[in-house]
Amino acid sequence: MKIILLAVLMAGASGFSHAQAPGVPIEDRTSQTGHEAVLAKAGVLREEGKLMPSARLMELVKSPVPEDLTLPAVKTDPLARPAIYELARRSRVRVGWYYLCTSCQNWHTHFAGGYPLTQDGVIATCEHVVQPPAKMKEGFLIVLDAEGNVHPVTSVIAASATRDICLLRAAGGTFHPLPLNDQVRPGDAAYCLSDPLGNDGYFSEGMVNRFYRKPGGKASPEEALRVNVSTDWAPGSSGSPILDQCGNVIGHVSTISAMTANRQEGREKEPAPENKPTRSAPPGTQIVLHEASPSRSVRQLAEQAAQTARAQNPDQSSGTDAGTTEPDGPAPAPGSPASGDPDQS
Repeated sequence: MKIILLAVLMAGASGFSHAQAPGVPIEDRTSQTGHEAVLAKAGVLREEGKLMPSARLMELVKSPVPEDLTLPAVKTDPLARPAIYELARRSRVRVGWYYLCTSCQNWHTHFAGGYPLTQDGVIATCEHVVQPPAKMKEGFLIVLDAEGNVHPVTSVIAASATRDICLLRAAGGTFHPLPLNDQVRPGDAAYCLSDPLGNDGYFSEGMVNRFYRKPGGKASPEEALRVNVSTDWAPGSSGSPILDQCGNVIGHVSTISAMTANRQEGREKEPAPENKPTRSAPPGTQIVLHEASPSRSVRQLAEQAAQTARAQNPDQSSGTDAGTTEPDGPAPAPGSPASGDPDQS
């Protein structure tokens, strides 16, 4: 009897020896200086002269080279949460800098998020993600795909600081593009897979909270359009896609906003750098809001680039497949001010 009981206990223990299902990755915390394998691959591209110098990249951010893009059609079949996670993991990319540090004279990587819009390497991310790190002596913007391959950024298709959106061209890979869905409303489900504060592969669920227009500045009403969602993110998450129930992108991570009881309306703090811990929440914090650049703004930027490219090269146009109904999209609250003191994520 004792032998049988011991056998049962051992079988039960072995059945629970793994906490995760088969195929689920065990995530490692991101090194602040970069993974050795990524540094080695980026170093090979640098030695081969395949990486674009930062000065040239900044010129292209100011004066992009538009392309005629074909965007994937919106998906309409709902997915279970694990399927959304798998889709997000398969399609994910990181966008960031491979750079020589002014402090230690070593090469580092400095990644945030992004997502592919086309199979041949059009990548969307935040405009603030493509800005060089403060301690960079020499550097190159690169894209890291889901399989760990490093791709050089070869062009900038469109960029808007007011919308916090940048469309890049990455070379040498085949990507899993995500459709853009601008037909969403408060209460719709929202999912995000990102690397907040260096914690790789953090997947969270929330919902669309509201659409509003960011106050201040010289942005037009369309440029100021933002969306709050209740998924989790932090510095290091910027540019990561926010997905709906069908796996379409409804926006991407832009900022976080800590609201205090005695805050001054519209007062903004300096952006927090990528992959760096933020300061503790201010005394009297009432709520933390997560602000995203909506997919409508990404689509508009892509369509504007396509229209410009077609006008410049009428014989080579392929057309932009919007893949949705007319972008009446969400019903933003006109003139509704953004709340909180944004910390860039």
